[in-house]
Amino acid sequence: MTGAPEMLLLSDEATGRELVSRLDGAPLVRHTDPYDVLMAMGDRRWPVVILSAPQDDFEGLCRALRRLQREGRLLAICPPACEPQVRPLVGAVLDDYFIFPPTRSDAARIPRAASGPSPQAPPAAGLSPRQFSALVEAARSMASLEAAAADLLGRALDAELTWADPDQLPDQARPLLLAAGDSPRVLVPKTPLAPPEPAQEALLAAVQECMPALVAAARRTESLYRLAITDHLTGAYNRRYFYHVTDRILLRARRRNPRVTLLLWDIDNFKRYNDTYGYAAGDEILRETVAMMKRISRAHDIVARIGGEEFTVLFWDPDRPRSPDSRPLEDAYALADRFRNAVATHAFPSLGPEAVGTLTISGGLASFPQDGQTCRELLRKADQALKAAKRSGKNAIRLIGRE
Repeated sequence: MTGAPEMLLLSDEATGRELVSRLDGAPLVRHTDPYDVLMAMGDRRWPVVILSAPQDDFEGLCRALRRLQREGRLLAICPPACEPQVRPLVGAVLDDYFIFPPTRSDAARIPRAASGPSPQAPPAAGLSPRQFSALVEAARSMASLEAAAADLLGRALDAELTWADPDQLPDQARPLLLAAGDSPRVLVPKTPLAPPEPAQEALLAAVQECMPALVAAARRTESLYRLAITDHLTGAYNRRYFYHVTDRILLRARRRNPRVTLLLWDIDNFKRYNDTYGYAAGDEILRETVAMMKRISRAHDIVARIGGEEFTVLFWDPDRPRSPDSRPLEDAYALADRFRNAVATHAFPSLGPEAVGTLTISGGLASFPQDGQTCRELLRKADQALKAAKRSGKNAIRLIGRE
């Protein structure tokens, strides 16, 4: 099907294979994990996204995808039994749906669905379509939504506005807007304002009317994004995200020359702990060691789980170029060795009192640019150093090339 738009599909393997066979060669990128789709949509815009039903929280997933898919088409495909669940979403968050398996005529319609407008909720009275669209687009996160609302109302009121906690308001501050949620916030002027004019009052009321839905969308998108980039067991970043963000940081490093060093580490003899204390204890060990590394490393360092008991940390400096006399590799070594010592002396509750101080880690360090230009190159070099640490008797941190 030459010239057909490339489509993004979220479905199980069987549905995906069947749909590909019926689409007559239309280009289709398939995923089975909703968080893979979320990451794919973050990297580019797709003219068509197809979501198969049933899915966990199908409506919520559709709404989250719609926030990321404002300009393209969002379609569903479902068996007849799921049609009552899917049909009410058409015109609200879905553009259309098809019964699975699709007929020949439906299969021909799916690629053509890239044309035509996507559904868009009407703005509240007092908000122009352009203003409303700006707020919806900003509902990718609470930070961007708050910034957009403050900018919109600040321009309308010709005032400088700021968000604050309700119990920490400046003296005599009059809240203009409430962003409700788990941690409510209010928008207040930094200096006293004259009473709003009728048009300004209408705008304030319209934005306040929209805020609950916008906040819910921002929170859901943030939640899905966190799930997409983190390891569900330990809370560390996952392997896919680590590769992605590390290569971006290294690309920046080529221009600005910041400090970048990669540590690869694992737990010595981890299988023995699983066999002796059980997998629940093993999971607890993984969670505790990640928490220890997060406490020792800096807030901007990237801690990730890239294998069963294998982890990596990217030590980097986001603020300033490396000075001629700085020693990034040695500084990273000091942090890594402090972590190694903390693990070796930690009382892991899941191992019982007799096992205190018996668990150790080994690690290897590699530094940009001398040891590698990409994430994979640095990981290979760090793995060589890690193996050297294992050969030396474990419970050690090694720098690449210094055995």
